[in-house]
Amino acid sequence: MTTGQKNVVIIITVGKADNGKNATMAISCALSALAIGHNAAVFLTSDGAVWGYRGSAHGITVQGFPPLEDLLEQFLESGGRLILCSVCHRTCSTGGPTDNPSIHKLPQTEIAGFTTILDLAMDGITITF
Repeated sequence: MTTGQKNVVIIITVGKADNGKNATMAISCALSALAIGHNAAVFLTSDGAVWGYRGSAHGITVQGFPPLEDLLEQFLESGGRLILCSVCHRTCSTGGPTDNPSIHKLPQTEIAGFTTILDLAMDGITITF
């Protein structure tokens, strides 16, 4: 057990190439941080940005874990922050940086950049999946 609340920043850079294994483990780790009283933020960047959109986790279940869709819902309902990379949101969700996003992000998902993540990480730890 730790003393004092810290920020736990989880960075997910892997998309569906591993069938959601890294994302499932990352969200489980973030839920564990919340369970022991820390703040938890998950930053979705690069190929990992896919997990910030509705329907992307549907049907993804890793052996030994609840479905990823359920984990994401539980994480958000428990007060976790899901942060979608601002650049990735403009490029990964549409096909072009000048197009409006064509798919909907998950409820409560924030759009932010590296300065937000660095600010959070300065008062805690960072784990990358």
